[in-house]
Amino acid sequence: MRLVLIDSSFLLGMIQRKRRINLDEAMELVGPSKLITLRECVDEMREKISDQKISSLIEKLGIEVVDSGLKGNVDDSIVEFAEKNKAIVLTLDLGLKRRLIERGIPVIYLRAGKKLILEAGGI
Repeated sequence: MRLVLIDSSFLLGMIQRKRRINLDEAMELVGPSKLITLRECVDEMREKISDQKISSLIEKLGIEVVDSGLKGNVDDSIVEFAEKNKAIVLTLDLGLKRRLIERGIPVIYLRAGKKLILEAGGI
């Protein structure tokens, strides 16, 4: 089963956007997958929103929080974890998206604020 690593920008987007981002649309792009996020992403979100909102979203979507054991900034951890575990990354962060694509890591992102797109680096 594929891993889909959801970064903090995507999770925050789901909470803060007026237009609902449909996670089912992302799952249609990749098929059966296990949804995960890194503990570092959760910690980063805590600087912006309440623990209750974070916990509620993670539980509602069935996302597993994983300790990466990696050091450095959150984006570096995401890139390294995704590369090592052959994960697909779901992000709204354009800088992170570019880094992932350059490294051949598949990424799902929101194009023009409307449609989720899978750009395959190595699927």
